[in-house]
Amino acid sequence: MCGTSSASSQVPSDGTTLEPSNPRTPFDHPPPGRQYAKRIVSHPVFGEGEVLDTRWRGTELLVRFHSGLRLWLPLRRVRTIAGIDEDLLDKGKARFRSVDRIQACRMVEAFRLGIVPHQDVETFTFGRDKEVQVIQSALRRLGQGKGEVYLVEGEYGTGKTHLLEYIHHRALQMGMLTTICQFDPHEVSPHRPKRVYREIVHNLRFIQDGTEYGFRDLLRRAFELDIEDHVFLGPVLAKLRRLDAAHIESEVFWQWIEGESTKEYATDTRSPHRVRGGQRIPALYDFSTAADFYCNILSGLSYIGRQLGLKGLVLLIDEAETVTRLWDIIYLTKSLNFMEGLVRTAQNDPDLKKMSSRMIHNRVKPVPYIYREPSLLLVFATTPSPYDYAYIKLANRIHHKIELLPLEDQALVDAFTTLVTIYQQAYPGFDISELEQKKLFRAAARQGTEGVRLFIKFCVEGLDVARLKAWPVLAAR
Repeated sequence: MCGTSSASSQVPSDGTTLEPSNPRTPFDHPPPGRQYAKRIVSHPVFGEGEVLDTRWRGTELLVRFHSGLRLWLPLRRVRTIAGIDEDLLDKGKARFRSVDRIQACRMVEAFRLGIVPHQDVETFTFGRDKEVQVIQSALRRLGQGKGEVYLVEGEYGTGKTHLLEYIHHRALQMGMLTTICQFDPHEVSPHRPKRVYREIVHNLRFIQDGTEYGFRDLLRRAFELDIEDHVFLGPVLAKLRRLDAAHIESEVFWQWIEGESTKEYATDTRSPHRVRGGQRIPALYDFSTAADFYCNILSGLSYIGRQLGLKGLVLLIDEAETVTRLWDIIYLTKSLNFMEGLVRTAQNDPDLKKMSSRMIHNRVKPVPYIYREPSLLLVFATTPSPYDYAYIKLANRIHHKIELLPLEDQALVDAFTTLVTIYQQAYPGFDISELEQKKLFRAAARQGTEGVRLFIKFCVEGLDVARLKAWPVLAAR
């Protein structure tokens, strides 16, 4: 097992292990990005030390402490306190040279929350050139009708959500159906497929003729398509053709189809606004075995998109590690079945175009997982859990992986330089000396070990303090 190879090894409760004589396994590798020879970290018990090596995709560090002790430590147990050369600031390149003040103010307000505005996400992406090339290739292949599955792995704060936002932005620009869903162990868990479906259709977007559209617009444009053989979308489109869009019945119908309501409510004969003829449409089943039903719908939506001139469906799932937090074995099994169904649907597995005895099917209206020929790019973003059964099972099913390491020093410098430039354009007349910039960058870099989001927030707050002192709103100390 990782971290133990001799009887003399001590294993504290936090996962720390004394360095064994041969600590590596076939899965270990040196970090391909940042060099850690001068990276200094601090541990609450052992004090300060130097990082000598990493393993398990950077989730564990080999640290030599000033006391001479050498330990393998989980990354989350230490805090980086030094290691970035401030002289790199002299080589920093601002990505934005000229933006209007309104755009700059909008960006600064988003930076205060540690996020990047959606429309600026492509330009404010640093140090991810290789990852971006991989994503661009995947999107081009999807445009040719070839769906795939990618697993984006990285520790908290390495920018997984930002990369998903980048994919979302690029996919919309390239004329694709795009949606993003964030798993949550309580509200949007994969063992409740209806809730995942509701989130997916709520966030579904596409752009045509310079205008952004959503799920309802997609179905309205699909009136003339011949998909009567689809178990759900066929009767839904048939009803839409007869539906008066101005009648309140229309909104009751849409809330049902989008998963916000239920068939029982929408077709209740006692309701004056009931959906007439709705009994012919299957219900959106709210039970854990309905993975086949919802995968069939999603593959149907990707098919509709292609028929309408769009280039496939891009489905982005954040916080995929949620599945590892389910302790109920039944919920865990159903969650893994749904996620496996999504993966194999995106891979266009021919075995799922018919009823499969190896997959779970609902017993009310069982259907194949795949409808016709889907065009689906599926991207999971997750924190690595190399010891977890559910994580390993999912990862083994996915052939393409993108590993996000912490940003290299030059990327942080470029981000900082760009942020300062934007801030100065948001507040004309504000200036900050090179010395003050280096002091702020040094302090922000320490916060940056907790993630890029905290790095950005700290930088903006530091610039706020410098501005208020200079103008002067705060008394200089």
